Amino acid sequence: MIGSELKGSRWILTRPRDRADPWRDALTELGAEVIVEPAILLSAIEPAGVISSLASLPPESLLIFTSATTVRHLIEMLAVEDRTGLHRMYWIAVGPQTAAAIRDAGFEVRIEGDGRGAEALTAEVIDSLPARRAIHFTSDIGLPIVEDRLVAADFEVIRVEVSRTEVEKSLDPVSWSSKFPETTGIIFSSPSAVRAVCRRSGDSIQELQGIPAIAAGEATAQELRQWGWKQIEMAVRSTVEEMIQACIRLVAGDSNSQN
Repeated sequence: MIGSELKGSRWILTRPRDRADPWRDALTELGAEVIVEPAILLSAIEPAGVISSLASLPPESLLIFTSATTVRHLIEMLAVEDRTGLHRMYWIAVGPQTAAAIRDAGFEVRIEGDGRGAEALTAEVIDSLPARRAIHFTSDIGLPIVEDRLVAADFEVIRVEVSRTEVEKSLDPVSWSSKFPETTGIIFSSPSAVRAVCRRSGDSIQELQGIPAIAAGEATAQELRQWGWKQIEMAVRSTVEEMIQACIRLVAGDSNSQN
C-alpha cells in the first residue's frame, strides 16, 4: 500500500544487493528515499562437498535453512536427478522469505518459522518433531545455534556450508556522511553487515554511530551494542513488515530504541 508514513526520510540499506529490492521497494512506497549500500556479498562455494552431504540421507531427514540465499545456492548446485529424493525430506525455513525460496524451487515446507531467528526456529522443530538426522545448510559465518540446540535435544546434526561471505569491495562507509547528509537511519539485516560497516569505517565510526540504526533481530542489535552504537531500533523479526514498523516508530518518535 502506497502511503506517506516515511515521507522525507532517508535510509542507507546495507542488505546484500540480491536481497535488497523488497526492502527498498517497501520503504519507497511509504515515501522514503533509500540508498542501497550492500555490506556483504554471498556467493556459492564449490558444490562437491555439499552434494556429498546429501548422500544416503534417510527419508524425512531435516534440511534446515536460515537464509533464502543459502536455499538458492543449494538449488543451483543440484542436478535434476539430485532433486528427486529431496522431496522425501522435511524442509525447514527460518522465516517467510526463506520458505518462499524453498517453494519457488518446487519443494514443500514442513516447518516455517516466523522470522525471529535460529533460536525460535530450533525450539519449534524440537516441539514439533521427534529427534532425527538433520543438515543445517548455512554460510561460513553462520552461528552454531541450530546445531547446538538440536544436538542437545538428541538430533543428529551436520553443518554444511553452502555460501561464502565476503565484504563488498565497494563498501565505503567513510564517505556516507558527505554523500548522504541528513540520513534518518542505517538499516542492518545481519551481524555480519554490522561488522563489515564498522571495520571499514575507520576514524569516522563515531560519526556513523550518531545515526540511528535499524536492527533486524536480536543478534544484529547485540552486535550493534558491542560496537557502541548509540541508538538502535530493533525489528523483532527479520521481515519487510517488521523493518517498516521499526522505521515508522523511529520517524514518529515512538521509539523503543536500545542504547
